[in-house]
This record gives sequence, C-alpha cells and structure tokens, in this order.
Amino acid sequence: MTTLLLAIIAVLVVTAAADLFSDKIRIAAPILLLVLGAGVALIPNMPHIEAMPEFVLTVILPPLLYSSAVNMSVSEFRRNLLPIGVLAIVLVALSSAAIGFAVNLMAPGVGIAACIALGAIVSPTDAVATAIVKKAGVSQRVVTILEGEGLVNDATALVILSSAVGAMTSRISAGHVVLDFVIAVVGAVVIGWLVGRVMIWLRSKINSATPDTVLSLATPFVAFLPAEYLHSSGLVAAVIAGLVASHRGPRLLTPTQRMSSKTTWDSLMMILESSVFLLMGLELTSVVGDLEGDSFGWRLALGVAAITLVLTLILRAAVTMPLLSVLARWSGRRARFKSRLQHASEKFGAALDLESALSQQESQQTNATHQGRRERFQRRLTRLVSDLDYHTDHPLGSREGSVMVWAGMRGSITLAAAQTLPLGTAHRSFLIFVAFLVAAASLLIQGTTLNQVVRLVKPARTVGVSRDEHDAIRQLIRHAARAVHPPEAICNLLVKFNIDVTNKDADRDHIRRAAMTLARQQFEAMRNYSGGDDDDADSGPGQFPLGSMQDRRRLAEISYDYALDIIIAQRTALLDANDAGLFSPEGIGEALDILDADQLSLETRAISLN
Repeated sequence: MTTLLLAIIAVLVVTAAADLFSDKIRIAAPILLLVLGAGVALIPNMPHIEAMPEFVLTVILPPLLYSSAVNMSVSEFRRNLLPIGVLAIVLVALSSAAIGFAVNLMAPGVGIAACIALGAIVSPTDAVATAIVKKAGVSQRVVTILEGEGLVNDATALVILSSAVGAMTSRISAGHVVLDFVIAVVGAVVIGWLVGRVMIWLRSKINSATPDTVLSLATPFVAFLPAEYLHSSGLVAAVIAGLVASHRGPRLLTPTQRMSSKTTWDSLMMILESSVFLLMGLELTSVVGDLEGDSFGWRLALGVAAITLVLTLILRAAVTMPLLSVLARWSGRRARFKSRLQHASEKFGAALDLESALSQQESQQTNATHQGRRERFQRRLTRLVSDLDYHTDHPLGSREGSVMVWAGMRGSITLAAAQTLPLGTAHRSFLIFVAFLVAAASLLIQGTTLNQVVRLVKPARTVGVSRDEHDAIRQLIRHAARAVHPPEAICNLLVKFNIDVTNKDADRDHIRRAAMTLARQQFEAMRNYSGGDDDDADSGPGQFPLGSMQDRRRLAEISYDYALDIIIAQRTALLDANDAGLFSPEGIGEALDILDADQLSLETRAISLN
C-alpha cells in the first residue's frame, strides 16, 4: 500500500513539474513525460511495468475522449464532418490494408491477418497527442479536424483490428467487416446521444455543483459500458455524449455547475493525459523484454517500424492533399452559390409575407404556423450562409495540408490496442514492439519538429477575435437586453426614487441601467446595514436610500430577477448565434464567460442579502 501511494504521489508531482517546465524548455509535456518514463524504465533493477490494455481502453480513454468532445465546438465539428470522416474512416481503412501487406512482405512469417491487425493498430492518430498541435498556433479549423479525427478513428481501427484477429482463425469477408463497422458506429451514436441527453437533463435538475460534477464524471462510463455490451464502440459513444454535453450544457446548466465541472475536468485531464504518456515510457523495458524470446529480433523490428512510420506519412499525404483540393473546389462553388441563395431567400421571404398578409383573417393558429415556418426557414438559411462564409474565410491549402500530415501522431491508443492481440498470435511480442516504436517515434520525431514545420510552411495561424466581431457580439447582447420588458413593479418602485419611466419602450435601456444601479446599492447597503429604525433615514454612507424596508427589499428582489432575465436572454441569443455559426467559438466563449461572471456576481449578492 505504501508503495502504491508513493507511486501515485510521484506521478502527480511529475505531472505538475512537466506541465510547468515544458514551456520553459520548449518541449511539449507529453513528449517530456514519454522520455522521462523511458529513462526511469532503463534504471538498473527497475521492475518491468506493463499496463493492462483493458485499463487504458476502459478507464483512461473514455473520459479523455469525452472531455475533448465537451471542449469542442459542435458547429465546428459539423462544418468539418467531411474531412473528419475521410481521415477517420477512409484513411484508417486504407492504411490498415497497405501497412498490412507491406509488413507481410518484410516479415512473411507473421501472417497477413496479423499484419493487417498491426496496420489497424498503428493507423489511428491519438486525440490526446493533438494537444501538441494546439500549442503550435495553427488555425482553429486544422485543430478541429485533427481533434475530430482522433475522436472518431478509434472505432474504425478497433473494428478492423477485431476483424483481423477473427480472420486468424476463420474466414471473414469484407462485407462482414463493413457490417461490423456500421453496427459499431450507429449503435454508439444512438447510445451516446441518449446517454448525453439523459445525463444533461438529470444534471439540470440538480442545484448543487458537487453532485452535478459527480454525474459529469460518470457520464463517459455510462455511455461506454452499454455500447460495449451491445458490441458497439464505447469510445465513440463517449464522444457523442461529450458533444451532446457541449451543445446542451450551456442552455441547461447554471454557471456554477459548468465552472465547477470544468475545473474538475481540467485537473483530471492533466493527470490522465500525463499518465498515458508516462506509462508509455515506463513500458519500454517490458516491451523490449518480451521481444527477447522472439525469433525475429529487434533489428527487424526497427526496420519494420521505420518503414511503417514512413508509410503512414505517405498514405496520410496521399489522402489529405487530394481531399483538400476537393474541398477548395467546393469552396469556390459555394461562394458562387451564396448570391443565388440570398436571392432565393429574399423571394421566399416576400412570398411568406404575402401569404401572411392574405391570411390575416384566418385563425390565430394558422398565423402561428406561418410564423413558425418563417423562423425555421430563416434559421436554416442563416446557418447555411454562415457555413458558406466559414469555408470561404478559412480555406485549407497545401500549407495547412502539410501541417495536417505531419501532425498526425500516434499515441496511447496504439500501444493499448497492440496489447489486446491474443496471446496465441504468432510473433505477438514482435508486433507489440513494432507498434511501440511507431508510436514513440511518431511522438518524438513529429512532435518535437512540429513547430519547425509550422514555421517553414507558414500555414494560416490562430487569430484572436476581431474588433468587428467584438462589436457585433456586443450589439447582439444589447439587442437581447432591450427585448426584455422591465416588470411593471420595478417601474413603480423607480418612480419612488424620482426616476422618470414615462416612456417604457423608448427608455428601456435607461430603466435597465437605473434598476441595476439601485439594485447594487440595495444589496451593498442591506448587507452592511447594522440595524435600527430606518423608515425615515436619509440616504448616506452605509445607509439605505429613501423608502421603507419592504420597498428596499422588494426593489432588490425584483431587480435581481430582472437582471437574471436579461442575462438569460443574452445567453440564449449568443447560443442561438453559435448554433447558426454567426461568430467564432472564441468570440462566443468570451461573451458567455462574461455573462457567467455577471450571473455569479448577482447570485453572490442575493445570497449575502438573505
């Protein structure tokens, strides 16, 4: 027990130290931990460490992928679904077959089925490894595609791996593999969506942040386990549940819940991510030790691993570059289509206006139907136009493609999948060692040189939120605030403080500012008030404004509710704009953070009042 506690403490300390010093020495924390783990493993008399693959696949990866999905913009994921799908499905399938046949030529004694299994093992990129990409400062669209690929390609690889393992003992057709993949993905999507919706609904009914965070931590496993039981992809189910939480969470959860959950997840993710790469390094001697009894030896393994790594890059380039060329041609067509789309929308809108005017004498229900049709069409149109603008404003050329090719690093999923090979597999230790070499070399070579590649090819870089976007977002939230009618009661109370509210519609901003100012004064004064008869007290430092205690408390309560209604309306407007893709995720995120801070400040004042 003491040894276990010391090991846990050591992992936590090393994790924190690596995160602190990685920027200073300009080496990404995952690479630093991998090297450190390998160095520790090479210490004389150090016991061999071998992690159970089930532990990595069922305990570490589900929360890692879930957290990555929660932090991903759903609109960005949707807009890049085509390149994500091609890289996560087509590229993995092609790489599995090509690498399998190549390895079979270099090591014919392994068997074609086992070689294809190795191809499936080394084909998927690691979503955790893309943390290195973010720090390189490449454009957000490139990061989204790489993260999305890493979230989805595990399902493709594991299905091909399972089919290849099955083919070692029996014949399996290509149709059977495709059917397995469809079942794995479709079942995972359905289960992940249901679990995500149910868990978010349950969390929205909880007012306390602590049990909400516990349910949040349980969500990836609640999605993973039934999916695996039903022979679907548990990892994809965890990803879908995370995307649902990303989309629905800001609408249903309070700022306190979301901030508490985010803080917990950030800490947990740093520990899990660091543990994965540290564990990879620590397993070095165990993997090498297993190879000693294999007839192929380490020299052949080094050659096979080197050729495999080069082949993964060649295949990735062969798929990525034509894909980006197709996307560029489609982007040009979209730009030409935009003007026709806007013209058609104007004609459709005019037709709806005419239809609405002709139906003025009809029932209220009919008019509501027309209004609903108009709003649904307008939302779809706005989203479509925003998508067209997105693809035009964020093109992907050969420079971005070069970064996408070099940034496709392997990681923990490769080593964990390799260790799931059956014990009776021919040259199993050789295959595991090759997989380890490919993953480690990928991280060390591509990870340490990614910044140099970015500087060399000069792709589009991450840009902050522009001033125009800031202004547009501010205009949106101002408009949302104006749309909230001030309560009649607050207007009546403001009259007592000699504030003119004659024209409520024209002076809505004036009423809102006055109500918020007086509410803050009431909160502060009532919190600092020490007691006594104050019905006729003058307004002064530490004193209440004129009015009875009942009026003061009533004004504070109504102003709090009014301010909360305004913040909710502003948040809803921002989330609707985000769904429509009107602004960048960074701009929306900054505005939502400000609203959350405002709401937390209001709630703190309300608690102090009570």
